[in-house]
Amino acid sequence: MYVLGVGGYMHDYNCCLIDVGGKRVAMAEAERFSRSKHHVVRGEAEVMAPVRVVCDSLGINPRKIDVVVHGHADPFQVKEWLKNELPKARHVEVDHHLCHAAGAFYSSAYDKALIVSIDGFGDGSSGVIASGDGMNISEVTRISDADSIGLEYLRATYHLGLGGYGAEGKTQGLAPYGEPTVFDDYMNEIRVTADGNIILSDRLKSQSSTLAVEGGYLNTQILTNRFLDDYGPRRITPEPLTKDHNNLAASVQKMLEHVIGEVCLNGKSKTGHDALVVSGGVMMNSSLNGRLLESGAFKGIYALPMASDRGIGLGAALYYVHAEIKVPRFFELDTVFFGGTCSDKAAAKAMKKAGIRPFVVDDIHGYAAEALSEGKIIGWVQGRSEMGARALGHRSILADPGKAEMKDIINQRVKHREWFRPFAPAVLAEKAEDYFDFPEGVADLSFMTFTVKAKDKAVDDAAAAIHVDKTARVQTVDEERNPDLHKLISRFDKLTGVPILLNTSFNDNNEPIVETEADAVKTFMKTDMDVLCIGNVVGVKN
Repeated sequence: MYVLGVGGYMHDYNCCLIDVGGKRVAMAEAERFSRSKHHVVRGEAEVMAPVRVVCDSLGINPRKIDVVVHGHADPFQVKEWLKNELPKARHVEVDHHLCHAAGAFYSSAYDKALIVSIDGFGDGSSGVIASGDGMNISEVTRISDADSIGLEYLRATYHLGLGGYGAEGKTQGLAPYGEPTVFDDYMNEIRVTADGNIILSDRLKSQSSTLAVEGGYLNTQILTNRFLDDYGPRRITPEPLTKDHNNLAASVQKMLEHVIGEVCLNGKSKTGHDALVVSGGVMMNSSLNGRLLESGAFKGIYALPMASDRGIGLGAALYYVHAEIKVPRFFELDTVFFGGTCSDKAAAKAMKKAGIRPFVVDDIHGYAAEALSEGKIIGWVQGRSEMGARALGHRSILADPGKAEMKDIINQRVKHREWFRPFAPAVLAEKAEDYFDFPEGVADLSFMTFTVKAKDKAVDDAAAAIHVDKTARVQTVDEERNPDLHKLISRFDKLTGVPILLNTSFNDNNEPIVETEADAVKTFMKTDMDVLCIGNVVGVKN
């Protein structure tokens, strides 16, 4: 049986195909092929692009799909288009937040866990607290979309003039530059119940929960409230960021960490589980996840790498397979490398077309490590691409983190983005404890989903990858799951004595992560990187 899960009907269109008999899984995100970030489906001609990719990955014709699981219960035109394209398949629907919950729980290593799904809104809700036990997911609490803590964080992001949907990470990055001066004011407007429900005051609640037609971005009706209006006028870019803006960012971040922390503790009391799995767009906030890790409240925590709607296809398919037809669990997500691969031949062809003279090196890891040690900024493309919003060393921009100025250089010259946004340190797993402070064995830090405290050694040796508050969204790199990046960092360590590289996604501002060799060359040519390594092929700008 072939089960196709599909999600992201409002944004981040994606799918997951499961070969139930063969226990194989394939995933794809539409934005990687359309080159439109947070891809919004605009017509029937677009719905099959990622479906064909996952079918090709498993070597089947789309006509062999037996069941299509829609990761939304609300009506969407996308559903009708998919029914037209796949008329022989059985079409079923699963609640949006159950998909978030299933994606996290069924892909985790836990047989029993508290499940917390929190996002902006979906199918009338903004969150679900549930108990996971074997193949069963039982709801404990459902949070209304009128009480959405995710939308409040988005409203603050918009009020700060940092953008709409997808820009929330900017608020997280700005927060350490401020003081949480209105945290208490926020908490006077929010109540968390004993069963984990969130209740917002009328000052925080918005009047609408709709999406704008243009671009799929949230419209301005839900991006303001009386609380924010009373705080001060909305910043309009390019107005400078002031202390008040920094303080609002710090306040909404602390509020988020406090509220979700209380939700999780209450959920633990309600379910009795000491393992926690989290999903939903809000749980992409690595500082929030880091606070949960630091709290010591749970013996194990798993944050789904594709926690936003990018993971709805996976969750929909897993829910149907395990919760509906009761197939025993067989899938544990220990890697995100499910995307397309690369080849030396295609790399050389793309470089030549762009006017770059390619050359092949026998020791690509040694060559790249030496270039990095000399201060070069490298575009690094190896193997299959990552699923999710974060590059983990297969479609990455890499640099020497020991040069403090490298953060500003990459933000200005390469990523063309705000000065305050931090980068991640990719560190050899076997040496991570020398540089970062985290509880051993509680969480998998290989997915860049947790922010932890940096030790003095990290601040000294990897300043460009450490945030202003001496924290870092760390990525541990082990040889078994990420051999190419591990080998590169090891070679860099031998040259410099530092087992860390600055890692950021291979894309320009407001673009998806590169997928193909041609994508990589195009981005390389329009940004100020120095060296491009695709497989064993190297390109250097004149």
